[in-house]
Amino acid sequence: MQLWRLTSDKRCRGFTRHTYGGFTLIELLVVIAVIAVLLAILLPALRRARTLTRRIACQSNLRQIAVAWSMYLDDNEGRFYQGRNANLDYGGWKGIQGWSPRPLNRYFSLPVDLPEEFEIENDARIFYCPGDRGGVPGYAVQEKAYHYLGTSYQTNVMLIGPDQLLILADKFQALHQEINKRLKHLKRESVDHPSRLLLIGDYGWYNQCKPLPHPREDWKQLAEWHGRADCHNMAFMDGHVKLVNIHKGFYVTDEYSVVPFEDLFAMARTIQEQ
Repeated sequence: MQLWRLTSDKRCRGFTRHTYGGFTLIELLVVIAVIAVLLAILLPALRRARTLTRRIACQSNLRQIAVAWSMYLDDNEGRFYQGRNANLDYGGWKGIQGWSPRPLNRYFSLPVDLPEEFEIENDARIFYCPGDRGGVPGYAVQEKAYHYLGTSYQTNVMLIGPDQLLILADKFQALHQEINKRLKHLKRESVDHPSRLLLIGDYGWYNQCKPLPHPREDWKQLAEWHGRADCHNMAFMDGHVKLVNIHKGFYVTDEYSVVPFEDLFAMARTIQEQ
């Protein structure tokens, strides 16, 4: 009995000699502050990484579409696809607009003529840019171009599409009229400088290129899908793809050309710089 008391006392004395403390309020606030600083550093980096990933995926799509265009030209004696909405209904799914046929679809094992009951939105993802945020004038500003038009990408209308180039501004009238004379008979072998000639890119690129003002600034900003103002992923006629700074109202620059005919470069430069 006496031994038990001694052992018990030792245990009690041992217990009282140990203290168990928690975080103080100051320590907790310091931890929260450190976490907040780390998040402030990491989140922008994560956003940039996500933007870069989307940009790379978009460029991969455009490379494959550029290859499909080359195959289309091979099968059509080098003649470009023309038509009323050719710059947008060349490929993809029906979209809200319901445009059909989509002649480039055959090169991706997709139907060319899309029946009313056939929806291929999920199957036509090659025509979808992961950064697509909308910015289509005349529609809900944040609705994706892919949902409205069936594709996120718009062609160069001086190569593919509508069969007559619209007169966009008075000072461009002579240039557009000259291009229209040649457009119906345009063939791949008549194209100059394919390494500089823009073929197809993010939907908003041509709205930026056109000399007419944007309907609304928020449309323009939303149509810049890759985190840089006035920049769009573009596939060139020779098949290479990169992010290009598209200058408002400029058809010909040192980096790119929209006009397929070299003899009209000087005319375009003179007009756009007036």
